[in-house]
Amino acid sequence: MIDYKLEKWIWTEQDFQDMGWHDATVYGFKMHENLEFDLDYIFKWNEPEVEGFFFTFWVAPCTLVFERPANLSFELTQSLGEWLEIEDIELKLGEDSRHWTIITHQGEISFEANSFRQFVRMKPSFQLEQVVPYDERNGFSFDQRSGESIAPNARPEIEQRRKKKLEDYELAKRRFILSKELEKLNDGRADGQIDTKSYSSEKRKLKEQIDSLNFYLRGSRYEK
Repeated sequence: MIDYKLEKWIWTEQDFQDMGWHDATVYGFKMHENLEFDLDYIFKWNEPEVEGFFFTFWVAPCTLVFERPANLSFELTQSLGEWLEIEDIELKLGEDSRHWTIITHQGEISFEANSFRQFVRMKPSFQLEQVVPYDERNGFSFDQRSGESIAPNARPEIEQRRKKKLEDYELAKRRFILSKELEKLNDGRADGQIDTKSYSSEKRKLKEQIDSLNFYLRGSRYEK
C-alpha cells in the first residue's frame, strides 16, 4: 500500500453527507461546553484482492466535537473495558435545530447541536483491523489539533511492526490462494478431470508451498 490521500484535516457538518462512522470505535467521550469523542475513524474499506480473503482499512484517530449540545439523552448498556462501536450517526433537520442520534452497539446518544468539527489527529494508516493500535495513535486523546500541526509518530519500532504485519498479510494471502488451488485440484480429481500421476505431482508441490508458508506464519495472527 502506498499512501492514502487525505482530502482535509478538519471536517464539519457541511461534510456530513460524505462521511460515515460505521464501525468507528469510540474510546471515550466527555461533556463540558461541548460533547467530545475520541474515536478511530475508518476512511476507507479496501476490498480484498482475492475474493474471500480479509478486508483491510485506512484508519485515523480523530476528535469529534459537537458544539454546545442541548437536550442530551444517553441510553447505553455497556460493560467495563468495552469500547463503544458506532453503527451510524443520524441527522434530522428541524426548523431551528439539528437533531443527532449516535447509534452504537451498546445503545444511543441523542441531542441537538447546530454544528460539529472532526479533527483528524494523524494521517490515515493502513491497518489490518478497524482500529489503530494504542501506541500508534499516541494513546487516548481529545486533542483538537489536526495532524497538520502535530509532529508525526515515526518511531522505528512502530514502522518495523507495520512492515512485519504487511509482510505476514501478503504471505497469508499467498497461502490462501494456494489453498484454493489445492481445493480446485481435489475437485478436479474427484470429477475425473485429472489423471493420478499429474494429480499427485501437483498436490505435492502445492502442499510443500503451503507448509512452507505455515512455517513462516508461526506466531502471527495468521498461524491458524
